Amino acid sequence: MPSWLGSGGEGDGDADGEADGSGDGDGADDGAEQSQPGGAAAAAAGGFTAARTAFTRFSKTGSSSSLGSALAAYVGGGSGRSGGARGGGGGARRAAQRMGSSRASGAKLLEVVRDFQTIGAVDTLRKLDLEGMANQPASEVFLAMLEFLCPPGGAIDEAISRQAMLEAIGNLDRDVPTAFEQLAPEQLREFFLDFVALSIEGRVIADIGARGITLSADIATVEHAHDQLHDFIEGCCRVHLSGLLTGLEALSNHDVEQRSNEIYEAAFSLIADAGEDAQ
Repeated sequence: MPSWLGSGGEGDGDADGEADGSGDGDGADDGAEQSQPGGAAAAAAGGFTAARTAFTRFSKTGSSSSLGSALAAYVGGGSGRSGGARGGGGGARRAAQRMGSSRASGAKLLEVVRDFQTIGAVDTLRKLDLEGMANQPASEVFLAMLEFLCPPGGAIDEAISRQAMLEAIGNLDRDVPTAFEQLAPEQLREFFLDFVALSIEGRVIADIGARGITLSADIATVEHAHDQLHDFIEGCCRVHLSGLLTGLEALSNHDVEQRSNEIYEAAFSLIADAGEDAQ
């Protein structure tokens, strides 16, 4: 369970408050979202009722169809098969907009991946004043980058991004115990996709899953539900999004930021479509 998730399901309330007015943590990046102060945001928050109901049912039963219903309702139509901007999070684009901090962190991580491929490990780290760490374990290097990748903040959106990055770093240490300079480009891309999946997982739990998870007194049931959610989201992201990580070498910083936005929107489309298929 994410470390930022409070007891008693309070995460749901925080998420709603964020949707209703406080934004998603990245300010001007979401001008379209902020230009509709009462309408779309309030509708999205209210539309989570069906998603929460389905997710609570899933957390008690382990039903894959209930999980699919919850995620399809949460996104609100994905790529349009269920109505695009109707219900839930207002569609894949709207769902991605709610993840401002994670998208920003994803863009910074993609810059590191791009630079690693174009100028090499040492020069990539030199840009961050970390050139002396090239031969250090990759997990230690990314921990040293943490303040650059995920600046600390008080909002739940920033906590989700930071927790996801820490979990991805932990997975990297487990799966790839090697020096940063020895990482293959494919390993860096996998690390990025792991962060994307974990950040989406954290957002889903905050928005629709907190009460359903924390109401259960059975730790094994909680862990199994969490594992199912993780596997579902990771399965959507890891295979189908890899094509969006090609050609990074030719992208400017602005283009990298746009690519991060595209990846999150595509991820939510895939999750919604897979959710509908699972019902």
